[in-house]
Amino acid sequence: MIKIELGDIFEIETPKGKGYFQCVHSDKLKGELIKVFNKLSFERPESVEKITSIKDFYYLGFPLKSAQNKKIVQKIGHVSLEKDFNVPLYMRVKHVVRGEFKGWHIINTKTLKREIVQELTDEQKQLSEHGIANDTFLIERLTAGWTPKNWK
Repeated sequence: MIKIELGDIFEIETPKGKGYFQCVHSDKLKGELIKVFNKLSFERPESVEKITSIKDFYYLGFPLKSAQNKKIVQKIGHVSLEKDFNVPLYMRVKHVVRGEFKGWHIINTKTLKREIVQELTDEQKQLSEHGIANDTFLIERLTAGWTPKNWK
């Protein structure tokens, strides 16, 4: 088994090209948090530093160790996280009751306290989705060009 370190860059195949993400946090209970770069490419970039320079990204919980062990993803390099990097303090999920959309949960990732809001502020529209996704979900998001900004 290959050890995963914070800063490792991974590649995943999609029907529209290769997707890339970086491991930014690991927790024995919650698993890994990845930084997903919202750009697909048929050719691997010349350097992994080019991948991490992509400004359009979001965060997502992902069972990275399991995906790597099953060869769903491939480690392609490492770029150290910025010294002042912190896991996002807030993330969001839809608030749905009996199938009806009722607003959004804004979740503090440290305390897990939730605040319900009806309308998102511009800042809240930038928040990534709170939760854990599998490889199928990640591939669907990458191929659709999903971003927190266009999430409705």
